[in-house]
Amino acid sequence: MRRVFLISVLLFFNFSLTANAEKIDSDTVREWLGRVTAAGKSLNYEGTFVYRHGNDMEAVKIIHKADDKGEHERMISLTGSAREIIRNNKVVTCILPDSKSVVVDNNTPGTQLPSFPSELDQLDAYYDFSFEGYERVASRETRRVVIKPQDRFRYGYRLWIDDAFELLLRSELLDPDGNAVEQIMFTDIKLYESLDSDLLKPNISGREFTWVTDDETAQDEPVPVDPNWQVKNKPKGFVLAHHNMHKLPETNLPVEHLVYTDGLAWVSVYIEHIAKGSDSLQGATSMGAVNAYGRVMGEYHITAVGEVPATTVELLSSSVIHTK
Repeated sequence: MRRVFLISVLLFFNFSLTANAEKIDSDTVREWLGRVTAAGKSLNYEGTFVYRHGNDMEAVKIIHKADDKGEHERMISLTGSAREIIRNNKVVTCILPDSKSVVVDNNTPGTQLPSFPSELDQLDAYYDFSFEGYERVASRETRRVVIKPQDRFRYGYRLWIDDAFELLLRSELLDPDGNAVEQIMFTDIKLYESLDSDLLKPNISGREFTWVTDDETAQDEPVPVDPNWQVKNKPKGFVLAHHNMHKLPETNLPVEHLVYTDGLAWVSVYIEHIAKGSDSLQGATSMGAVNAYGRVMGEYHITAVGEVPATTVELLSSSVIHTK
């Protein structure tokens, strides 16, 4: 009798979640997602999250402060090496005790956690948005939503959004078969009206370490791009968002960098002259959710890399042409 009662209770709650989910349409889900990134930038919070990619799992403590000067963030690795990452707006300082080095990047994009465009209506042609129900994460009520791609050229997402503050508390990156290839989940989190700036100071000074900044590899004059490089065949919705020329710090040789996006997924395509004795990537490789595909085209080596399925990077790399 007790077993029948428990089954009835479980069925009732499952029905309740499904019924609630049916009342929320895709427009509402997109509105929620449009506010997720803003919440992550504007809130003061302290917490711990776990990050799984491939066969590796890490635990990280994060402290995030927002004020009239922008965003300030400190991340401390709780597993493995005692690494720390300090971010002040776009300036990111990585303190790496194992290599006794400090790396400073002065032009890093914002949040390290998954973020989404404020307007997602343009993604309707490539993704479906749905609400699955309510679920607790880090002792907080969340809304569980799914972004499902309409083809096999992009990943999907399952996301848990804090019901009160719309902060993203858990995310899963889903491959075309619906398997999670990357996961981030808060195990505890506290939100504050304000935070003491002293909490953002690193435990490791790094004074005795070797410091590396992007100023050391900065170019005196920008190198012009070659507009004749193009990707002929792309998945539906992917457009060129960025094209520039870098110099590789190891060889000082130029490399073309083209970035394609559908507004949610991003792929970088690198085109460089083959250096003598170089051991360039041939074929496919992956690390967690990131896939790459390399090939030789005459005197050039083409590499496509991104957090997309392997078929996508192979298609883009294989479709690179030079129109002259």
